[in-house]
Amino acid sequence: MDFIEFSFIKMYFCKNAIAIMKYSDIISALNATYLSGGFHKVTVGNRFCMVDNLDGGPGKTQSDRSKVRFPIKITMSFCIYCRSGKMSLRVQQQDYIVESGQMLVIFAGQIVEKVSVEGPLKVVFVSVDSEFIMTQVRSRQRNKLRGLILRSSEPTLLHLDASDAEGFENLCRGLRQILQDVDEEYADGLLSGFTTMFGSLLASWFNDAPQNEKSKAETVLMRFQADVHNFSSRFKTVSYYAARQRLSSRHFSRLIKEAAGRDPKDIIKEYVVLEAKSLLQSGNYSVREVADLLGFENDSFFNRYFKSAAGVTPGAYSQNN
Repeated sequence: MDFIEFSFIKMYFCKNAIAIMKYSDIISALNATYLSGGFHKVTVGNRFCMVDNLDGGPGKTQSDRSKVRFPIKITMSFCIYCRSGKMSLRVQQQDYIVESGQMLVIFAGQIVEKVSVEGPLKVVFVSVDSEFIMTQVRSRQRNKLRGLILRSSEPTLLHLDASDAEGFENLCRGLRQILQDVDEEYADGLLSGFTTMFGSLLASWFNDAPQNEKSKAETVLMRFQADVHNFSSRFKTVSYYAARQRLSSRHFSRLIKEAAGRDPKDIIKEYVVLEAKSLLQSGNYSVREVADLLGFENDSFFNRYFKSAAGVTPGAYSQNN
């Protein structure tokens, strides 16, 4: 690993070290809110959690008090596999639908705005510490997977064929059975093996996913969204993002509006406010600390910026949530 890659990795994990909501709390809230009937849940320390209701299970859904409060920032690599039913999510300012035979992969640092379900849902939620994946995957796909984790600015929706779906379900069942019966001291080794197999499968599925041709406007929008998600805590002007793509602000704004139907300044503000809401909702930061984290010079400017989008001040939002 060269110095540049090491620095990028260090910067990535420092950026995403803000604990918005514990992964185990997110998983528990998801099963309480969206799964009916029994479920299985297995965990390995703070590195791994899997919940599924493929075959029912001893766990029972909890009361509404455990519901997830959105928006939340995902702090681990997270995937949702759907066997039946339909799950709709808004992540990183985009809408996704996960149906039978599909898997949505959400990477650490990405913001989930809302979730809804239709029909009886049969799913697997898998959450793995990104650093564990980076260091424990031992296959030829390791570099590809590392690149996906570090550089993916939006979730990826994968379509599994019947054979791959069955194989993934059996892999999850096998791991669940083993982890339920094994001593904790051996769990890390088993998790390492699972992570290698799962990581290799993910890399293969990513490789097989169809690549749709994008227009110039769509390509500019995709790069703009990635830049906003990475740099909006420091840069909030349209001119900055236009310059990154070597375009004039006027031409850049026209292309973004053509592809997204919105002005770029509105997309920037929406994401900054989403970041602010997720930090405020965590209860771990004061308004001033959130303003500092998001690059505002003072509380007054942050208050005006937030209220213009959310309709209330950051302090009022924090108290109500």
